[in-house]
Amino acid sequence: MRKYLLPIVLLVFSLLMPTALATGDVKVNDFTASVTNGNVPLHVYFTGNVTGNITNWHWKFTNEGTGNVTYSSANVTAVHYFDTSGIFDVKLTVWGPGGMDNITKLAYITVNDTK
Repeated sequence: MRKYLLPIVLLVFSLLMPTALATGDVKVNDFTASVTNGNVPLHVYFTGNVTGNITNWHWKFTNEGTGNVTYSSANVTAVHYFDTSGIFDVKLTVWGPGGMDNITKLAYITVNDTK
């Protein structure tokens, strides 16, 4: 029985290892915006609060009314220019060797038409 124990332990460990690596240390804790409402054109600075070994950043801005989507692949900070009015969802996705994580804030930015 002992001669089979080590191979079984190694097999179980190797099966669990990819799962453990996939969850990793990448975490989006939160993000903030310099302003959350204003008139067109609205320039907003976003700052992510993340932990872990991050190699890629992806910001997504969705106009709830029209469904139009714009993106930014900046860094922990991004500047986005809202040139149309509407209410926008904002999503930050990050990933790296230790996995990936994201957070979405619904109806986070309100851009008013000046007319």
